[in-house]
Amino acid sequence: MFSANASIRNYIREFSLQVTVFLLYFIAGKLSLNLSSIDGYSTPVWPPAGFGLGFVLLFGNRVWFALFLGAYFTNTTHLPTLETLIEFLTSDPQNITISLGNATSAVIGSYLLKKYSNSNLNIFQANEISHFFVFAGPVTALVSSVIGSLSLLYYKIIYFEFLFQTWFTWWMGDTIGIIIFTPLMILIYKWYKGEEKLLRLIIFASATMSTFIFTLSIFFLTRNWEKEFIKYRIKSDGQITSAGIENRLLDNIKVVKGLGSFISLTDNLNRKNFDAFSKGVLEETDSVTTLSWNPWLKHSERNKAEAKLKIDYPDTIGISIQKTQTLISSPKYDDYVYIKYIFPYLENKDAIGYNLLSDLRRKEALFRAKEKQGFDMTGKISFVQSKDKDSGFLVFYPVLRSNGEYGFATAVIRISSIVEKALIGNDQNHLCVKMEEVNSPYHQEIISKNCSDMEEKIFSDYYHEHQLTIGSHILNIKIVATKEYFERNLSNASQFLLIISSLLTGLLGILLLIIMGKEKSIQEIVEKRTFELEKANRVKSEFLANMSHEIRTPMNGVLGMLTLLEQTNIDAEQKDYLDNAEKSVLSLLTIINDILDVSKLENKKLEIIPRPTNINKLCKDVTNIFLADAKKKNLNLTMNVSGLEPNLFILVDGNRLRQVLINLIANALKFTITGSVSLYVHLSDDKKYIIFYVKDTGIGISEENIERLFNRFVQLEDSRTKKFEGSGLGLYISKQLINLMGGEIKVFSVLNEGSTFQFSIPFQETDQKEETLGNIDPMLVSSGKNFHILIADDNLLNQKFMVKIFQKENIKVSVASNGLEVIHLLDDSLAHLNDRFDMILMDIQMPVLDGLEATKLIRKRNDSYRDIPIIAITANSMESQLNEYLENGMNDCVKKPIILSELLSAVYKNRV
Repeated sequence: MFSANASIRNYIREFSLQVTVFLLYFIAGKLSLNLSSIDGYSTPVWPPAGFGLGFVLLFGNRVWFALFLGAYFTNTTHLPTLETLIEFLTSDPQNITISLGNATSAVIGSYLLKKYSNSNLNIFQANEISHFFVFAGPVTALVSSVIGSLSLLYYKIIYFEFLFQTWFTWWMGDTIGIIIFTPLMILIYKWYKGEEKLLRLIIFASATMSTFIFTLSIFFLTRNWEKEFIKYRIKSDGQITSAGIENRLLDNIKVVKGLGSFISLTDNLNRKNFDAFSKGVLEETDSVTTLSWNPWLKHSERNKAEAKLKIDYPDTIGISIQKTQTLISSPKYDDYVYIKYIFPYLENKDAIGYNLLSDLRRKEALFRAKEKQGFDMTGKISFVQSKDKDSGFLVFYPVLRSNGEYGFATAVIRISSIVEKALIGNDQNHLCVKMEEVNSPYHQEIISKNCSDMEEKIFSDYYHEHQLTIGSHILNIKIVATKEYFERNLSNASQFLLIISSLLTGLLGILLLIIMGKEKSIQEIVEKRTFELEKANRVKSEFLANMSHEIRTPMNGVLGMLTLLEQTNIDAEQKDYLDNAEKSVLSLLTIINDILDVSKLENKKLEIIPRPTNINKLCKDVTNIFLADAKKKNLNLTMNVSGLEPNLFILVDGNRLRQVLINLIANALKFTITGSVSLYVHLSDDKKYIIFYVKDTGIGISEENIERLFNRFVQLEDSRTKKFEGSGLGLYISKQLINLMGGEIKVFSVLNEGSTFQFSIPFQETDQKEETLGNIDPMLVSSGKNFHILIADDNLLNQKFMVKIFQKENIKVSVASNGLEVIHLLDDSLAHLNDRFDMILMDIQMPVLDGLEATKLIRKRNDSYRDIPIIAITANSMESQLNEYLENGMNDCVKKPIILSELLSAVYKNRV
């Protein structure tokens, strides 16, 4: 009995596990489909891949079938009905192979990890992390991406041209999904088993998931922008193309009217002057291929007309009709409308004498034109005189000559020529053009150009339609996007941003795992080996500095795209989302800068560079920064500088002094609810030091906490901790900077009454003034003079951001991908006096020839470019590096991530 109950419980447990795996994968898959690219067949980030690998790692290969079902129903858009199971499975056969690939890749990845890594999945160890992010990510994702993309190709869901793009996006999506979500699953499971602390799980989950959610918000905004951009482009190009077709049709009709005027006004009309006039007309157009004069004739006048016809065209058989692809003499009719003159003759000699009334379509068009005494045309017809049966329109225009002769000026218009001429641009050449006559009984298609392989839904969803009326015919012109058009116009910016941002999230996860792993190791050895602890901290700090530096470049792309998106047409809600996203990026940048400063301090690489500085101006500028914040909190912010002349300059590192004052005043405002914040500055009694006081009426600090106040990463465990946020680095950095400048800092505080931060720096007066970066002629800046900037950057996203920014500023931009291209572009521009470059924005790290070496070569030139302003665009932030750039000929530096205001300020400041 006991054994039976145990078996039932095991069965229920196993069944529950399989159902849970299936449901979690299925739900995650359906939600992740919203992350698909515009083509709809691949996603730049695929979280189910991470869940699938996590399930197999934690529960073994027995969950394979549940993963298969989850993957299958994720990719299936309908449930089985009355159809048989075989019919249901074979309705979308690619889903079977895709699901096999997804489930099998998880099993293979689990096997590789368990074979080459720790079976306990200790993902905090560096070597285990390296194994995990090789076998679990890129290698495992190869299986599902290759099988999936080949399945789509085999079943003709994607074109061969899209195979690599689909595979790469699929591979990246699975890789990123594994890197982000598999470690999270492992940590959750270890916490559930009691093998991991909740705090580490919360830190890891909150950091990675908040960054991932932020990434998703950017993706959805950008993807919607892409869709609207494609719709706008196809509408714009469609309007251009359809307008071109309509205008050319109307121009051709004007040709017929011109011919009619010539015929009616010419008293002595004969073949010679008809041919001369027609030749001149046809030389001006290639859509009108033939012109003719077709008189209306009664049968009683037939013999006389045929005799004249024989004189002009001896080879004619007279008035004729077409029978079984052969022209024969026309039987007797009461009336004839025959071709009397035609040009060019050689290509149309069989048409001479042809009775247009013998063809129903021509006859109907003739009577319509006669009835309304205006032009009309036939529907689509094949010309009797054309050996290749080319199709087009016949346009008839009724004419009454002065001698009483009545007939029709006629033009043959070739449709294909009109459409080809309307497709004038590169993009228009990659559009499908369909023209249909919608008021015909059979909704007749007139022409279809570039429309092969148009079964693909993603292309046919983007089109533009335009109707026009020509005579009694209503023509519908439909312009549809093709795969070539998509390749030219789809930027894939949303995919790129999602991939880059998600990779940053994965890198953040790796960084957190390494940091938490180091923290665990430090906890185990801190009491035994203090020296090793300090070494580990130093390694960690160096790693943080390197990682922070490397993150700045991709952050530049994210911030740049947010800036560009902010300048597009967006509503108030989207503006709010963008503002919040931009604030988050700038907050992250502040933290990174603080981490870099801590790393420089600990590695003794932070440099203090004294320069002539006006203390009065510096204090005033810093105070002005916080006036708006103080006003919002109803606080009184004041500044008092005594004993220092307004134009007094001292030698001090102004940037670092400004950083200290900003930190102290920002903290004072943060912890002051009511009252005031004051900045006092004066000389010491012996005039050897300048003393600064930042005083507030805030919440104060207890005596025991003052001792810990200047330690790094410290946030006091009193009411501050609960109400106020921060990284715990500002005061630590401030103290270190003051010490490096030769001063010291003290704190005087009383709980619930306020605090005073006092620090001093050496006073060294100088007669030198602040360095200037050159005089700017305001007339040049404000004038309408054309300004041409050359951007040198090997990062395509950075190029796109800066190009868009300067285009909005009405500044002409050219782009180079390395220093050698810059030199070539400068050389080539020398031949164009009115199109010279006025400034260069130079990235430092570029292939072939870096920005610094390119600058050195430019400064050695013997032409006008020797003195061109060059601004460095760099992710390097150390003073020694920036000074090196300036010393080697650059005029200014803008740090990455690029802040729009800083970039434009640097450009206009150096514009001469």
